[in-house]
Amino acid sequence: MKKQLVLGLVLVLLIAIAAGTYFFICQYQDKQQEESMKEATALQLCSFDSSDVTKMDLHTPDQDYTVEIDADTGKWTVTSGEDLYLNTYYLSVLCSYGSSLTASEDLGTADSATLKSYELSDPITITYYTDSETIKIAIGKQTATSEYFYMMKEGSDHVYLVDADTAGYLYVTETQLRYRYIVQDSTSDFCQLSLQRGDEVIYNFEKNDNTWEMTVPYQIPISLDTSKLSTLMITIQELEIDDFGENGITEDDYAAYGLDSPAYTFSFEQDDGSQVTLLFEQYDPLVSSYINCFNVNTGEILIFDSSYLSFLQAETDDYLVSTLYKPEIESVTSMTIQYSGSFNDTTLDFETEFEIDYENAIYSCDGTDFSDSEDAVSVFQSFFQKAANLSYEQIQNETEDPGYVEDDVALRLTYTLTDDTTHTVELIPYEENNYWAYIDGVFSHVLVRQKTLSNNGMLLECYTTLMEELASAET
Repeated sequence: MKKQLVLGLVLVLLIAIAAGTYFFICQYQDKQQEESMKEATALQLCSFDSSDVTKMDLHTPDQDYTVEIDADTGKWTVTSGEDLYLNTYYLSVLCSYGSSLTASEDLGTADSATLKSYELSDPITITYYTDSETIKIAIGKQTATSEYFYMMKEGSDHVYLVDADTAGYLYVTETQLRYRYIVQDSTSDFCQLSLQRGDEVIYNFEKNDNTWEMTVPYQIPISLDTSKLSTLMITIQELEIDDFGENGITEDDYAAYGLDSPAYTFSFEQDDGSQVTLLFEQYDPLVSSYINCFNVNTGEILIFDSSYLSFLQAETDDYLVSTLYKPEIESVTSMTIQYSGSFNDTTLDFETEFEIDYENAIYSCDGTDFSDSEDAVSVFQSFFQKAANLSYEQIQNETEDPGYVEDDVALRLTYTLTDDTTHTVELIPYEENNYWAYIDGVFSHVLVRQKTLSNNGMLLECYTTLMEELASAET
């Protein structure tokens, strides 16, 4: 019994020791956690909702700005300081990075000499205004290792180290503040685009009733390549300014920037009325890295990375389709081909009409249905593509219209579309083995070679192959 009593007392003692140890550890951990939280709180320089910021004061050694959210538009505007196009994305970044700004280390207080060495005697400052509070932070220089920036907060005389990945965004410069894109409002569509190289106008495009047309140097019925035009507009929307040069430039200053005889003049207009004209200096796209540009509308020099400017090297024909008229088969209800000329040293003279119901896979030739013959339908579709892709050799814009004479037409393609409109492509012989093309009765200034019709695999060969297939399908 005595032995059991001793064992019980030992067990109670062990339990008491364990409980005491556990209590001590919990107390220690709570204290450590409390100290960590205090330390973290001490390093938390800012804590606010970035979307609550309605105004910011921005001070640099060179400029002072006040920017505010316009109550009507919800956009940032400059309300004090030199007027400039704002980089609204960057202003959002300032709010986002400032809202939860946390230091890595508290360096304590510093004397005036030390503050000057940290560039905190006249630092860059950002003052955030919300409905409930005002927070001002100061950003000094980077540390020698470039890992941190020296920073302070209004209401404290302590200097903090803040990670450069965060503080670097808060180091405000005028270049960062400025909108870095040529197009100010990307939601407004373009309605005019123009490029001039020296004295030569490469193109002038204008949008009329949502249809783009080339007005210079060609006014011809060849369609614009909408995919190329779309790529050009995206390029202009994304054209980013690498750096900003001098303001208030006049014509007397042009020569200093190589702009007295600009190598390129590019301009555009948008539906909202915005107009921009840019003059570029001469440069070698294979050698030059950065190019001076003068913005006529703002009177300032802009500097671009030459790799962004490949659109300046474009030629007029780059934006024209290579075909005379290219309908899609699903939009055509009938097609007539007439030809009078030679093919493979024989004379051809024919007129053939095809009826097309692409949706229901119904086809006929001169009233005879051939929809049940898969081979005939396949050969017809190949023939149709050759007709729709009939191409020209070159544009001769200076040539005068020789005059349309219906009896001289060697080839006529007539398409009736599902919207009941009719379109024609007609070729009239010009010299040996050449034709002038008329599109919907309008002289196109384009020259078509006989080889486009007669070479292996081209239109006339596909036509004769189709006729043979249709004859075989009837027997």
